[in-house]
Amino acid sequence: MRKILLGLVLLAAAKVWYQDHAYRTAMGEAVVEAYRERAIEVCRRNAPKRPAGARVDATVASTVSSTASWGPASSIEAVIGNPDINVAIWDTQNPLWTQRFRDPHLILTAGSARCAYDVHEGGAKLSLR
Repeated sequence: MRKILLGLVLLAAAKVWYQDHAYRTAMGEAVVEAYRERAIEVCRRNAPKRPAGARVDATVASTVSSTASWGPASSIEAVIGNPDINVAIWDTQNPLWTQRFRDPHLILTAGSARCAYDVHEGGAKLSLR
């Protein structure tokens, strides 16, 4: 009898996990499709510009060239919270806490550059990996 009960508990846990996984996958794809173009536009607008004839170091030059390639083919994923914001999970009074742990973000990756587009705020933050 215990084996049957344990089997039923395992089946129920597997069903809940599968439903949660399917829901999160579908919602992530829907958010990516809905906000892809807007995120690409904002990330391109926030990319560092290289003035004509100006000397820049290799890191900035690679960032400028990689961010120029952001497009529909670049890597993009939907996540909850921006992992690039340095806020502790227990610091709920911090004004950046909701951006770090609650707001949905689209993370665009091109080479060594990352752009985190905040769906709620409509802004983007660039960072190097």
